[in-house]
Amino acid sequence: MFDLIPHRKGGQNYVPSFIMQYGPIREVRFKRKPDGTPDGGVHQLFTIVGRSDIGASRCTVSDLPPTDFETQYRNGNLSFRIPLQTFGLGLIEAIQDSTILSNSAATSALRTALGIGGIPNRSGNDGTITRFGWKAQNKSLAIFAGEAYNVEMGVTNDVFPTRTDETPACSQGVNEPNDITRVDIDDSRNQAFNNPLHIIPDWLAFAIFMRQLAPPEPVPFSASAQRGEQLFGGDVSHPGIGCFLCHTPVMVTGPQHDTEALQNVPAHLYSDLLIHHMGSGLADDVTQGLAEGDMFRTTPLWGVGQRMFFLHDGRTNDLLAAIEAHNSDRGDDQGESGSQHLASRGNRYPPSEAAVVIRQFNALSSDDQQAILDFLRSL
Repeated sequence: MFDLIPHRKGGQNYVPSFIMQYGPIREVRFKRKPDGTPDGGVHQLFTIVGRSDIGASRCTVSDLPPTDFETQYRNGNLSFRIPLQTFGLGLIEAIQDSTILSNSAATSALRTALGIGGIPNRSGNDGTITRFGWKAQNKSLAIFAGEAYNVEMGVTNDVFPTRTDETPACSQGVNEPNDITRVDIDDSRNQAFNNPLHIIPDWLAFAIFMRQLAPPEPVPFSASAQRGEQLFGGDVSHPGIGCFLCHTPVMVTGPQHDTEALQNVPAHLYSDLLIHHMGSGLADDVTQGLAEGDMFRTTPLWGVGQRMFFLHDGRTNDLLAAIEAHNSDRGDDQGESGSQHLASRGNRYPPSEAAVVIRQFNALSSDDQQAILDFLRSL
């Protein structure tokens, strides 16, 4: 598959060095445009040049030159993201804004004492809290699915109908979305509303699929994992070292929902769904909504014990290293040394909000640190 995908049906794609056969699946964003202004957009790894199913002579490398990812990588201009888990997202969507805000208010004093802030990212249209994506940049699962279809797979749809590249020789005059809800008055495309075989578009079916996926189930806690849960913290009366102040163990969904299974349900997501400053070492220099270049949504931890790669860019498969990176001002990601990394940013970001909690983690005995790891691996 590693060789097939970029070269399927005669494709002429080069696999960049940062895409490894047994490494994380990475989406690539550029931090800056050639003129130095902010970019932040996803750049397509592969094109359709050379593919037999579009006609090799129709779209050539001269029409659609490949992106020089390697030079941009060496210049420190790339920002990576790996896919987020999709389990339990219907529960996250069903949590009311008021619940997110009240949870934050309830722990305000403890967070302030540890240097932890956190704000919601918000929709520029109606001001409500956005909550999906690494920077909580997407409002709903419908938008989340539509964006993923367009940006990550090149499939235009009802909510993202415009191609990311409209090179005439390669678009072949097609300007309608690839995957769209049909409103034909006959059955010429077998998709009329009155056709009993009519189905909704794939992108919307995927949004519904994500909404209905159950959350991950934790395994029974060992004695060490139980100890780790106490150290992690659960509420203001049992704060532990303070991990729970961002990774909120549970929030309850709203009292009414069209899907009964999603109403008034405790969601054990281990996230406050807020965005936080995470320091220069984790910063990706991409701004989305209110989330600045060093800010990320608290990643839900349910199912973390089943994940292979950690942090937004998949830089490590070591859970302990991922924890340590939360105090990230040493800066050691994406192939740069710590000094290069911080120098490239001018160390312009504030310290990580998790710094004090990580110092408290480092002050624990090795047995207690292991207990927290055992707890996380049980989720």
